[in-house]
Amino acid sequence: MNKMSVRWVIALKEEAKVILDYYEMALINKKTLYPIFKNIEETHWLILSGIGRHNSAAATSYLYTISNASKWTSWINIGIAGSGKGDYGNIYLVDKIFNQNSFITYPATMPKSNLPKMSLLTTDIPITNYSSKELIDMEGSAFFDIASKLTSKEFICIMKIISDGPENNIKQLTKLRIIELLKLNLTKIAQVVSYYENLSENENQIKERPEIFFKISSNWHFSVTQSSQLENLLRRLKVFCDNKEIMDLIKQCKSSSSVINSLNNKIKTNKVNWSDI
Repeated sequence: MNKMSVRWVIALKEEAKVILDYYEMALINKKTLYPIFKNIEETHWLILSGIGRHNSAAATSYLYTISNASKWTSWINIGIAGSGKGDYGNIYLVDKIFNQNSFITYPATMPKSNLPKMSLLTTDIPITNYSSKELIDMEGSAFFDIASKLTSKEFICIMKIISDGPENNIKQLTKLRIIELLKLNLTKIAQVVSYYENLSENENQIKERPEIFFKISSNWHFSVTQSSQLENLLRRLKVFCDNKEIMDLIKQCKSSSSVINSLNNKIKTNKVNWSDI
């Protein structure tokens, strides 16, 4: 069963259209503060935040709650950006973020990616004096600030497509052109997203409690500490025991403590070199 989880925070519907179509997301059937979309499997969710840091921060937090995002959810922000250095129409991964209030952070960008990387300046008002700025937007720093409170930095990605700059006046940027810029970069976007899908799914497999955990928990009462011990023991036991063997081992136990002791003894008596696992 696919347990990967991806959440998108995008400012404009024109920036989101290609993503919504590609991942087959539709508007959810309930009244929400922001427009929210999801696919049938509910693995991809997308929120339209609107422009600005405050909107982006609020929308990110709201999507986390509405979609019941997990700790292993990957968070993606994508959109257009101005630039005084990059090439028009190219897509870049953001590896440094700062704003006019001196907020500076370094996202953990996707390893071994062929996409070029640039720093991102997030502003509260549009800037047309691009000077030497690499990327300029109005949401990135706020998105990252909130997302990094919801998950590890390794699960956060910001991608920006250059839409305006010294040689490309922002006044010439149309809704149709924004859609076209996203469409031209869709293959690259999908490759990056695939990495974050796999990252999320792999982490879920590591974190997800073994099925037998719930079966045992329903038969004996475990404290919070004991539950953690039980989960750890079951992960180790599954290397050399199937579920039936484990249940046979503990079926005579009268208490949660005796269950844990039995599982511990099984591990101690089994000749497994844990350093090789």
